[in-house]
Amino acid sequence: MARWFSGGASGAHCESTGTAAAARAGMSASYCDHAGGRGRLEDAVARFVRDVLDVLLPEEEGCVLCGQFHARGLEEIFCTPICGHCLSRIPFVQPPYCLKCGRPLRGAALGRGGETLQSNQVCRDCASGARFFEVARAVGVYDGALKDFVHAFKFGGRRELAEGIGVLMARAVAREKAMRGSEVLVPVPLHPKRLAERGYNQADLLARVVGSCLGLPVRAALVRSVLAGEQNKLGRRERRDNIRGVFLVPHPLEVAGKRVLLIDDVITTGATANECSRALLRAGAAEVRVLASAVAPLEREWLGRA
Repeated sequence: MARWFSGGASGAHCESTGTAAAARAGMSASYCDHAGGRGRLEDAVARFVRDVLDVLLPEEEGCVLCGQFHARGLEEIFCTPICGHCLSRIPFVQPPYCLKCGRPLRGAALGRGGETLQSNQVCRDCASGARFFEVARAVGVYDGALKDFVHAFKFGGRRELAEGIGVLMARAVAREKAMRGSEVLVPVPLHPKRLAERGYNQADLLARVVGSCLGLPVRAALVRSVLAGEQNKLGRRERRDNIRGVFLVPHPLEVAGKRVLLIDDVITTGATANECSRALLRAGAAEVRVLASAVAPLEREWLGRA
């Protein structure tokens, strides 16, 4: 993981690592593999040759999202295990977006028609209702290629996609000052029945990748005590009512006095993140920020559909 992200929240950069294949340099693999039996000098020379090859001819790795090998490009800029082709297809969140929940918006989403947005404005949902988290951010809009990746990761058993998505999430934290300073990561939990059906908690897998990148511990501090109905089939108000009171913190000392970064897969209305944040604050958390792989926009026309 360190080869794609290092330096914690203060910065990130790529580290060129990997084992070179001697054959790619026109050299027999046995030259390096068996040199150690010819004495210390030969062994040292063999190690030196391998080190040089590792730098000059690092082993290629396929994209963790599409699995294909592509010419390097955008991935060198973003420092991710995702190829430039896949990165170019991800609809990254761009301004204007709500400074509270991070959802893309326009003037109409603020009830102000096409009025130009000000730097301190928030969406109508955040302005009209209590938000228990300090701020929420996501890598991109839940549409297009990102939606396909997240759907395959969440419902298609593609656990390996957690690496690529998680690295992008970690970079979102490093990129924005408002997202820094957390002390512990807490994934949004699944109900035990849902966890048994799926076989894994997608938020937990993402949290482990993000935690590895940022050097932060992951704690499964939240539990879901009630198996509520599917959130994606409900409206905004129904989502809020459906999720109320279903999250508990059995061991408050895990979060007491700490700045928590809550990890989720997708922010739609923010109801789940808000209810989790409420439970964490009640357990004594100092504050809660939210990080997700994707966020649903407030306006359908943002996606080019009426």
